[in-house]
Amino acid sequence: MSRNGIPFMRRQIRDNPKKHLWWCSILHIINDGYIVSLSLLLPFIAKDLNLTYTQSGLLKTASHGAISATQIPAGILAERFGDILMLGLGSAWFSLSYIALILAFNYPLTLIFILSSGVGGGVYHPVGTALVSNVYPPEKAGPAISTLNFSGDVGKVIFPALAGILVIRIGWQSSCAILGAIGLGTSFAQLLSFRADILQNRPDSHPKQDEHHVKGIDRKPPWTWGIAKQTQFTLYSILGFLDNGIRATVTAFLGFLLIHQIGVKESAIGGLMALTFFGGALGKLLCGVPIQKFGVKKIILLTELLMILGCFTLPSVPPGWALIFFLPVFGFMLNGTSSVIYVGLAPTLESKHRRRGYALHYTLNFISAAVAPWCFGFVADAYDLKTIFYVMGAVMLLGLPLVIFLKQGEDSHER
Repeated sequence: MSRNGIPFMRRQIRDNPKKHLWWCSILHIINDGYIVSLSLLLPFIAKDLNLTYTQSGLLKTASHGAISATQIPAGILAERFGDILMLGLGSAWFSLSYIALILAFNYPLTLIFILSSGVGGGVYHPVGTALVSNVYPPEKAGPAISTLNFSGDVGKVIFPALAGILVIRIGWQSSCAILGAIGLGTSFAQLLSFRADILQNRPDSHPKQDEHHVKGIDRKPPWTWGIAKQTQFTLYSILGFLDNGIRATVTAFLGFLLIHQIGVKESAIGGLMALTFFGGALGKLLCGVPIQKFGVKKIILLTELLMILGCFTLPSVPPGWALIFFLPVFGFMLNGTSSVIYVGLAPTLESKHRRRGYALHYTLNFISAAVAPWCFGFVADAYDLKTIFYVMGAVMLLGLPLVIFLKQGEDSHER
């Protein structure tokens, strides 16, 4: 069914772009807040369950591994059942799994519930990003996606700070239950807010016709990934794979490093990690601003070089004001590259199958985030925590020459 050549559901969604951006941003806060809160809670879980660094890293691997496995199916299911419904159900599943952690009194149960949480956590990124990019016209999509990206980092600040306060007072299990209850309530509110849209988008509510048949346009094969520029997509994905793996490992072991190596009190961990993620939020928000002037290549090169320098420097930073000033700057460079990569990646994807292209890219990123903490956990058990950060800096340094082959300027923004 269409009106003026535009499918009804697409027209209906475009009538309320701000409402979609608002709710996608709120769900992004919840989604990323959960993912990062696990990193803060890992030292407390490890202490309570008497885990090694490898076992602790495997918990992070389980979360990101499940997220990786879920993203492509979630993107495809969203094409069938609608972005709005999938976002609400995914967030609710994520939240319920966090609530279930109150019953995790041993390592296997903890691993299972965290694995389950990742299944729900895999829905948001490909579906939410595609939804926002599709409801806004091209000239407004950039600022909207930047706002969406920034909202995730707001969650990375708020949730670790809240978890840091709760874990000292009520323990990690009850902390997870409270955080999960917040997300569950938000998920239900989102589904209720869009109940009319969800009913309108039922699979049997429209004829078997969609936007690909409008004005004689043929439907593309169901297996297409929507990649318009394969070489550039591959380069951005490899850089994102390395960058995301380093970032996931830093967040997984930063709490351990602060407590066991630098000598920070447990009660201060939540605030220090929130400070790091606050810097990361600013990095995502601001690193995309100078792209028009300097180009994608130069910004990625600068942020990655500073991130590498930060990895080499962090283990030697003393506690106190030096650490307080260092962590937000380190977080700025640690997260800033990702926004630049997303900006460069967007023109490599076809808008009509953008969910699948984003799903593939995010899946590759989360595979890296899943494998890296577990692998580096072996390094920590064999050597020490400092060695993890030195090896991470070296790995990223080896991958940096790939930036040379990225297109920039007008070439990078072709559509």
